[in-house]
Amino acid sequence: MNRPQPCRRRSAKFTAALCLLILAGCASSPERYPDNNSAEHWQLKGKIGLWHGDKKESATIDWQQCSANSLHIRLSGPLGSGAIELVADQHGASLSQNGETQRADNIESLAAQAQWPLPVKALRRWVRGRAAPQLELSTRINTNGQLEQLEQAGWTILYRYSHPQQTLPERIEASSADTRLVLMVRDWSDNVSACTP
Repeated sequence: MNRPQPCRRRSAKFTAALCLLILAGCASSPERYPDNNSAEHWQLKGKIGLWHGDKKESATIDWQQCSANSLHIRLSGPLGSGAIELVADQHGASLSQNGETQRADNIESLAAQAQWPLPVKALRRWVRGRAAPQLELSTRINTNGQLEQLEQAGWTILYRYSHPQQTLPERIEASSADTRLVLMVRDWSDNVSACTP
């Protein structure tokens, strides 16, 4: 009777381990959902801090995402500016601040004008542990299989969870060359009042 050679046993074990690693990596990578309503219907509430150059701002945040192109962000109590509302839909974007409303095609330009230079289009994915489409990325997964770090578009995003089984983070920290933001999520919800016709 022929006995398996030690090198063959080691090779089989190595191949099996490699397959498991590949499968685990595929399961843990940030998801790239299509732009449809089922993937983009959520609400988060919490606090946000922003450091941009030598400027620091903080506010409570209520972000209601209705679809890929429809959202409503309310920042309450940012330093020196009261409430800010950013709204976007298929017709464009608007900024309401200090009793005035301005409109533009790009919501990110309005956010920057309000001195809150948020990467809104990518951030709506990043806050839920998803990568922006068609951009290179690098990730790190923790021992619980949760996304711990995402690098994309010149930003590094770090995630923290309240317990090992949680799929949505409770703390997101994103930083670029000149901007840093920290988002502490108090509540995630799929019941979005702003999306009700």
